[in-house]
Amino acid sequence: MPMSLTAIHFLVTYRCIYACDHCFVFGGPETEGTMTLAQLRDAIDQTADVPAIDTVYFEGGEPTLYWPVVLEAARYARARGLDVGIVTNCHWAESVDDAKVWLAPLAELGITDLSLSSYAYFAERENLEERLLRNAVVAAVELGLPMGLLEVGAEAVIDVPGVCTGDVGEIMYKGRAAVELAPARAEVDGRPPETFTECPHEDFADSGRVHLGADGELQLCQGISAGNMWHDGLAAVVERYDPQELPVVRELLRGGPIELARAHGVGPAHERYADACHLCFETRLALRARYPDVLAPAVCYGPAGV
Repeated sequence: MPMSLTAIHFLVTYRCIYACDHCFVFGGPETEGTMTLAQLRDAIDQTADVPAIDTVYFEGGEPTLYWPVVLEAARYARARGLDVGIVTNCHWAESVDDAKVWLAPLAELGITDLSLSSYAYFAERENLEERLLRNAVVAAVELGLPMGLLEVGAEAVIDVPGVCTGDVGEIMYKGRAAVELAPARAEVDGRPPETFTECPHEDFADSGRVHLGADGELQLCQGISAGNMWHDGLAAVVERYDPQELPVVRELLRGGPIELARAHGVGPAHERYADACHLCFETRLALRARYPDVLAPAVCYGPAGV
């Protein structure tokens, strides 16, 4: 059955100024893989030619590390009739005035969403302050931009009335989080592997959005590819997608991460896991050599997956 996509999220770069423990894609200052303007335009053209897809997001890593390219690609997407969203960690918001200079072009473009990442979860450990987020929020409000906060693991604390909703997202223990955070979490309140009988986060049978990086992999979940857009084209990948036949996806649909492990003879290495993503990630890591085209790109598996 073809995917019924409505959005594509461009992983403009896997590079980031931070290397957060809860990052899905092992982003960091040394992480390689950045989309060129030509790749972004190609992806936008292919996206605009699929009638059901009406939205693109620019994220990462940290997309504003390549801000002129992102802005030009965003203008191109708007010209092709697509709605545009941006996800950023606000590292550029040293003051409200600075933030307004960075964000003003987005107001002119008429973007539909600006998602600002909170530092609350790792602020104390990294000696970071929420002032960057606050400056960005104030600037976005003054510019009239549609804006929301990405609060993962902890609630942001900024003195801007009506902005913090307390809607804190849970950490998903995949990517670097599976390596850096999951073991300690599993010890405290983990669950036996046989209890993870479904994927609670992704609807592989009816994926509404995918992620695309410079590698060309259309990721249903970080590190699970439906096909390569550069090799086959977006329309072809979307049309031929069959979740009941695609290795890894079919097992996850049948019985979640534990079925993926059992079906391929990968015995869970631990008695308890932090969550379904933790078990799924470790199982997929063990299966990468068997299904390199599906379990891609390598960056989503970190040094151990290369």
